[in-house]
Amino acid sequence: MEHRISVVLVGVKEMERAIAFYRQVLGLPLKFQTDQYSEFQTEGAVLALEQREQVIATGPAFTFPTANIRRDREGLQKAGVNFWQDLREESYGWVMMIEDSEGNIFEIVEYKA
Repeated sequence: MEHRISVVLVGVKEMERAIAFYRQVLGLPLKFQTDQYSEFQTEGAVLALEQREQVIATGPAFTFPTANIRRDREGLQKAGVNFWQDLREESYGWVMMIEDSEGNIFEIVEYKA
């Protein structure tokens, strides 16, 4: 077994709405799409969306790093994104938690140098 994560799978209720969020709000390039499953290419693992009848959001499943969290926060606010936890400072950097169009919660982090 390789010691790396190749795919992060996120459950969604409405595929088209979720694709729009990840493409338009976060700017991720869509790699592959069907009615039930879609993939976005990131600089690391593939982010996959899988359509499910019931989605249970349990907390941050993944983290997006950024070089400018304040700029990203402003853009996300303009896009009407729901902030689950607003910008805060931690020992390792600045963090905020947002909700996607399907209620999944994840982090955006600007790590300290």
